[in-house]
Amino acid sequence: MVSVDFDLDTEVGPPHRKMHEAFEAMRACRAAWSIDSTQRIDRVKARSLAGTVVQRHPARLARGAHPLVATSDAPLTVAFQGGLSVAHFYPGFVLVAAQNESDFALIDLKDLEVQHSVSQFTESEELPGDATVIGKTWAKANKDGSRDRRFAHNRELPIARYGEVHLTGPGGLRETIMVSRAEPSLAFCAAARELKRILASVSATRIPGHTKALPAR
Repeated sequence: MVSVDFDLDTEVGPPHRKMHEAFEAMRACRAAWSIDSTQRIDRVKARSLAGTVVQRHPARLARGAHPLVATSDAPLTVAFQGGLSVAHFYPGFVLVAAQNESDFALIDLKDLEVQHSVSQFTESEELPGDATVIGKTWAKANKDGSRDRRFAHNRELPIARYGEVHLTGPGGLRETIMVSRAEPSLAFCAAARELKRILASVSATRIPGHTKALPAR
């Protein structure tokens, strides 16, 4: 086990706290998904105004430390790779552990790319109650967006404004988390980038806090 303590009274503190606040707001969203894949489609053949098909499943956003790391501050956790692994966000690094906790990897937060985007998502499932609807379309549409009347059970679908957090890093890490409100995800990414900037501005010997290995239990 490793014991980790961070002095959050330094310049690391404000962006770290903002990350936590934004993460809690993301957790409060009515819906969150992990994007499994995004595939371009022929809109004419599909009779759709959407240019991509997204495969997704519900995401689990939580707080909790990994057994390998003892800390007084429960880190942010996000399930990755279809739930096969979980990422724990500590102030200076990310621990990605397999679900069985037998395999894990440490990623320096400075090496983690955190990007934000806003998607205009055609929602074919239940619309989250806090989602912002910016338009409507038909499940089967003509080129001009009008209803394709050749389909008897064609239905109108809402176009929702969702937020996306894109995480890429060493070892092929490439994950996207989508939430039903864009503002919390934007705040999370902004705070993460600010924390990365501060960490990059100090040498390894000046990173606030200390780490010590404890005897295995």
